[in-house]
Amino acid sequence: MKRRSFLTMLGAAVAAPALPVAASPAPAAAVYNRYTYGLAVFHARTHAHVSAAGIARRLRVTPAQAKAMISEMSSAGLVKPVGITGSNVRAVSNILKPDAWGLDAGRRKARSDARRSRMSEASHERRFGEPDLSELLAHLRRICVGHGMPLRVPVAI
Repeated sequence: MKRRSFLTMLGAAVAAPALPVAASPAPAAAVYNRYTYGLAVFHARTHAHVSAAGIARRLRVTPAQAKAMISEMSSAGLVKPVGITGSNVRAVSNILKPDAWGLDAGRRKARSDARRSRMSEASHERRFGEPDLSELLAHLRRICVGHGMPLRVPVAI
């Protein structure tokens, strides 16, 4: 070993404990703009499961920014944190509505109305017996005669 490099290492070893220890800087808070946060909220509203990796990939932000967005959404009550697996943060959306457009409610109402009308028709038929078709048959007969159709009663042989 060369004398100069040895003396340099020896000087560093002696001087190192005397130097003040520089505190490691706290990780800076992930900074993102409100528009990106709004897009992350929209993502949470349209997806049942939200993850930091998914937000980072879709919005093209850093994973630290995506984690910060999820933590802000969870503090606002928009998502419920599920777990942290390794470097990924997962959450479940609290604001996801399976029927956001109201289609299921309309479908359920139409089904219940149809069921109600079927039940009322069934009870109507039970109360009044067979429907009277004589007016319908008379109307059909008038139409046929009006168009020149001869109506003959079939004769049994």
